[in-house]
Amino acid sequence: MGAHKGRPYHPKRECGRHSVVLTGPSPEFCQRGITLARCLGRFDTPQRLCYFPAMPASRQFLVISALLLSWGAVGCGDSGRPAADPERAAREEAYRDQVSLSGLGLAKGENFLGDEVFYVEGSLSNDGEGTIRKVELTFLFKDSLDQVVLREARTALEYRGKRGIAPQQVAEFQVAFENLPRDWNYVVPEVQVTGIGLQ
Repeated sequence: MGAHKGRPYHPKRECGRHSVVLTGPSPEFCQRGITLARCLGRFDTPQRLCYFPAMPASRQFLVISALLLSWGAVGCGDSGRPAADPERAAREEAYRDQVSLSGLGLAKGENFLGDEVFYVEGSLSNDGEGTIRKVELTFLFKDSLDQVVLREARTALEYRGKRGIAPQQVAEFQVAFENLPRDWNYVVPEVQVTGIGLQ
């Protein structure tokens, strides 16, 4: 458990230039943007990505200032979560063996600049008795000689508050990658569970 090797990516399942698979905000935030078409394939992927007009420079300054002030306030105060302790860290590390991956697949789309975007997606099963609030996965892209050409860790799932993946439940994940190495073999990467956060 904890690692999974995928199957080859089939170009026939690519999205066309006008049928793009991209992640993005929920529909209520898309009123001023462009709703993109869903790729008609076997991949269950989000349907929308919104593009918004560029923000004026004066407004950018105000927004950045507000973000910096908010960050400073949070950083100086109590985050509300207990401080990390060795016992908790050891328990979360051991819990990685209770997480299994299945149904890994690969989808391809384009961003608004026309650049290729690849999506690694699959299912994550919580086989233990705890509730998972965060999952970090490491993706190993390889070349034709089975050598790793890119190793990248990503937060695949993260829940706020008391939400999470309950024991014996399954959750879907999807992670986007751009500018992958030219010598990647276009095979679904090996995926490893390298980080777990418990409630």
